[in-house]
Amino acid sequence: MPSNSRSSSRSRASSVPQWCGCGCRPVLRWSTTEANPNKPFFGCPNYNVNGKRWCGLFVWADIGEEDLRGRVMSTVDGDQVRVDLAWRIGKIEAEVRTQKMYILGLALFVVFVVGFMLVVKTSR
Repeated sequence: MPSNSRSSSRSRASSVPQWCGCGCRPVLRWSTTEANPNKPFFGCPNYNVNGKRWCGLFVWADIGEEDLRGRVMSTVDGDQVRVDLAWRIGKIEAEVRTQKMYILGLALFVVFVVGFMLVVKTSR
């Protein structure tokens, strides 16, 4: 998989965000370009994946190999991806429920105000 030639303002693995712009965890990959052969970098897991949008995350992993052990997430770790997606879906569902309650409350308030105005108007 060829690497992207875009540069990043972040150059240290310590500044790699925990989540990319797609809401996924960055993955460790190695460059296949002639300019940077086998150089490790963190990137969006959606890069070069059919049917997925890529957020553009790209950060060189210019740290010692021993520091990478705790930071690596395999691109084929399906269980972790499912857990991440389930968490994100749960968060979105909770937000939708909150918005529905807000809309319902607003609708009830409007019905109350309109009903009150009709009562006042007919009582004159």
